[in-house]
Amino acid sequence: MKSSKQTLMVGIALWLMTPFLAGQMIQLSIDQMTQRAQVVVQGTVKNKSCHRDSAGRIYTQVELEVDKVLKGSAASGRFTIVYGGGRIGNQTSVVPLQVDYAVGEEVVAFLVLNQRGEGVTVGLMQGKFHVWTDPDTKEKLVWNPFLGRPGSAGSKAQLEARAGSEQLTLANLELQVKGAAR
Repeated sequence: MKSSKQTLMVGIALWLMTPFLAGQMIQLSIDQMTQRAQVVVQGTVKNKSCHRDSAGRIYTQVELEVDKVLKGSAASGRFTIVYGGGRIGNQTSVVPLQVDYAVGEEVVAFLVLNQRGEGVTVGLMQGKFHVWTDPDTKEKLVWNPFLGRPGSAGSKAQLEARAGSEQLTLANLELQVKGAAR
């Protein structure tokens, strides 16, 4: 078993490689993500916890309170999303380009279902859109690392990098998903 220092060093190395790996990621359009997804939901992250699977791998489990189902069906008002990586005690597992969800964050998630019926985000970080409200217009907007423009909650680097990007409204994203799902 790796020490926490070794795990940290591997994590840092992978983090430093992320810009190079991201350059090789093929961007998916909203239509492509919709076609690949079994379920597309809008909701708020209520809980997040890390676990180990039977092989000892660390994964994160997210509990999403669903406000709206844009494609497919969600059995109840809560939906579980899982992704590789996380932190348990002093051990951290990092998966390059993996999605991350924050408690309290409002999102639109494009998901495929695993054998347990849990959602797995399509296209790693591409299949999650952060939802935010424009303070001037009060309109709900969305963004992911490829589409839309981050709000003031985005990092300075994200804001600068995306300054020329068009804003993507939540209403427009919903229309595109519903159009592609037909």
